[in-house]
Parts: sequence; structure tokens; C-alpha cells
Amino acid sequence: MGKKIDTAISPVDWVPMKYWAMGSTMSPEQKRDKLDFLIQSHQYIYSEKKDGNWSRAIVDDGYGILQSRTVSKKTGTYSDLTDKVLFMNDITQAFEDTTVLLGEIYLPIKGSTATDTGIILRCLPSKALERQKETPLHFYIFDCLMYNGEDLTNTPIEERIKYLPRAAEAIHSPLVDYAKYYEANEDTFYDRLSRIFEEGGEGVVLYKKTMIPCQDRTSAWETVKVKRELELDADVFITGIQEGKREYSGHELPTWSLWQNTRTGELLNGNYYTEYSQGGCYEPVSKTYFFGLPGSIECSVYDDDGNEIVLCYCSNLTDEFRRELRDHYERYDHVAAQVSGMAISTTENKGKIEYSIRHPKFLGIREDYDIKDCKLSKLI
Repeated sequence: MGKKIDTAISPVDWVPMKYWAMGSTMSPEQKRDKLDFLIQSHQYIYSEKKDGNWSRAIVDDGYGILQSRTVSKKTGTYSDLTDKVLFMNDITQAFEDTTVLLGEIYLPIKGSTATDTGIILRCLPSKALERQKETPLHFYIFDCLMYNGEDLTNTPIEERIKYLPRAAEAIHSPLVDYAKYYEANEDTFYDRLSRIFEEGGEGVVLYKKTMIPCQDRTSAWETVKVKRELELDADVFITGIQEGKREYSGHELPTWSLWQNTRTGELLNGNYYTEYSQGGCYEPVSKTYFFGLPGSIECSVYDDDGNEIVLCYCSNLTDEFRRELRDHYERYDHVAAQVSGMAISTTENKGKIEYSIRHPKFLGIREDYDIKDCKLSKLI
């Protein structure tokens, strides 16, 4: 446990908590092994980490302030961001007694980073607000240290997070949201982490359920940042293609233009949504099905005996590459490629161990790589 928070002094003077991360001396493989161990312990919860700037919102005696973790050279205190955002007034008015909320200030634009947020926050207040005319900065609450006078500095994280939805509801601002926490277990953790990465997210933070807030750095393994660096890269070779799914599963159904007449089987390019919605014999179909494009590629490696072992199927292919595979698959059969994924999974089937990559993503062809070097032994 880190240094206890001194509640005898004002919250504006509390030393911000820093979250522990696995060191650079650990290899990606060691980090993944340790992460697997933590997940399987069932002692952790986690939430998504926004790619923004850490901040602390404090309401005390009717006065509100939003602080950064950096100390201002001018004032010698933690930098005041209150007048540079549009949500702080709502936070101040929401609470009658001392409240301390930890959160990330971030831009709700896909692909935006802490750098983009920092550019705005380094401006003078008037300029910072001007830059937010189209897209205001948001506040993402992930912890609560005091709530309306209730001291939570000796309360475990699994109890503190129960105050987050209450705080967001009290603030009632479209610019303020709160972190959703999940039990860390091997059945769902990697699925959710992969979706976060696919949506452009930065990663997650694991918290030991018993973690008590502290000043400065948390103890090792009390908190653990999990970012993209834990993804593994694998050298594989292409051994097949899989048909694309027929069903259209997108969100643009009223304007979708690829359909099939279910009576005749004829593929039709146009808008048949009206006929479909009225029970007509038309169904929307996927782009891969309509154009006869492969849905995914089969990727394999060699085991120690030289046998081909199917490792994964990758579906994140460009339309151009799908057309190439459809029209000229022979050019890519048994050609080396690189994929990434979250971890290597093992399952037992009829007494035989089978391997696969969790949430694989195709990175590209490796023309200069000999497929003889695409070996399972390099991954396990």
C-alpha cells in the first residue's frame, strides 16, 4: 500500500495518486504471462482508460476547482483548469458538501489523444473555450475519494466505484460520464480489451479489489495499466480463405444497397428497404457475399515436426486485398504474413493440445520472410 492520504489537509493539497505499470525490463511475453496470472486470480476489477489528461474535481464549501497533476511554475500549486472547461459549473452545483472526483479530461473524437487534449488545456481560458465550440472536452470519472462529506480514503476501490453513477447522475451533464467496472476473469477480459483496442481505445486499468487510495505511487500490482504493448505479433503463412457471411449486420439498413431476392436468388444493387420492411421477398446481404469476396484468411504455423497448424482466422481485410484473394489466391497461398493478437489460447481436443490467437488482426504480407521460420515454438 502507498502513502496514506493526509485528510487533515485540504484535498487541493493532496499529492495525486500515480498508477503502477509493468516495467520496461519485462518482455512482452513476461507481461502477458503476469497479466494472465492476475486475471485468473479473480482478485481484480478493471475499467477502460481514456486517452486524456488526469484531473481532480474538488467541491468544498460551495467552491469548485479542477486540478491537473502537474504543479504550476507560477503558483507552486497544482494547475487550475477550472475556467478552461465547460462542465465544472455543473459539478460544483451538484454537491452540498466536500466531494473529490478523479477523472480524465478527454476529447470525444475517435483517434484523439492526450496530446490533443493537452493542446487545449495549455491555452489561456478564453482560447481554450474557443477551441471547444464544436467539440467540448468531456470528463470521465473513474474514482471517488470523498462524496458529499463522506470520507472514502480508507474504502476499497470495489466499494468506491458504487459512488460513480451517483455522482454522474447528480452532475447531470452531457459532458460528464463515469467508468464502468468489470470483474477481471479469463472468460471475458480479453474479449472486452480487444473491443476497446478495435474502437481506438487506449487500454484498461486493473485494480486490486482491496486497493485503498494513496498519495503518489501505488504499490506494485495494486493497479496495473494494460495498453497495446501487451499485444503479440506472430509470423504466419496463409493456408486458405473462408467465405464471407451472407447476413448484413451493419447499422445502415434504410440506405443499404446490396440485396438478394429470396425467391429467385438474384443479387440486386439498389434500395429495397421499403419492400423488405413491408414483408417483401428481399433481404440485405453483406458486401463480401454480394461480390463473392472472402470473409477471412486462414493463417498457420509449423510445429516442431513440420506439420501445418492452423493458428487463426483474420477478417480485418481491406476490400482491395479481398479482391486480390478472390481473383488471384494462388499468389498468396503459403505466403508469409504477420498478425497480432492478445494472447495464445490453448484447448484440449481428444487429448491433443490445440493453439489459437485471441482476437487476431492481419497486419500485412511479409514478402521477405521464409515460411519455414513461421514456427509455433516461437510463440509458446
